[in-house]
Amino acid sequence: MSRKQPAFHGFPKKERAFSPGLRTTRASRQYRPLATKEAMHVVLRSDHARGAKSLLKYDGVVRAVIAKLAKRHGVSVYRVVNAGNHLHITLKLSKQFLWRGFISGVTGGIARAVQHKRDENTKQGFWSSRPFTRIIAWGRDYNVVKDYHTLNQLEAEGAVPPRSQMLKPERWRYVVNAFS
Repeated sequence: MSRKQPAFHGFPKKERAFSPGLRTTRASRQYRPLATKEAMHVVLRSDHARGAKSLLKYDGVVRAVIAKLAKRHGVSVYRVVNAGNHLHITLKLSKQFLWRGFISGVTGGIARAVQHKRDENTKQGFWSSRPFTRIIAWGRDYNVVKDYHTLNQLEAEGAVPPRSQMLKPERWRYVVNAFS
């Protein structure tokens, strides 16, 4: 018969750094892929960016923050799409170690520009999750992501209905080509 593990008396479960409740799923603990020889698709999402704090209202400031930090950190930015509550950025890193400074500067600068004040009672920040990154192969994969960015931009502007209202996902590419 196995013995029961002793309890950790004096340490509330919330304060245990190793408790599973303080981490999210196992998959999110892994590093997101980074590449220097290929382009990357980065998505920054915020549930707080609604109404007065919508990223569409601060589009010029958001683009200026990204351009300034890209120049400082040697990052080539190919495209920035502002969809209101999330951003799609296509970029290419010159060196991998510059990523951390670039992404922390961008996320902090945008949160400051939107004037998001963190509540003292909650630890909830402006961004909903860690930045999503995906490596894009040049050629067909890059064109698919470019079409996806165009479709997101058109949805944000209200030119096309959201994808949830479209009947067939196969038609998305034709809608994008019609407005490009």
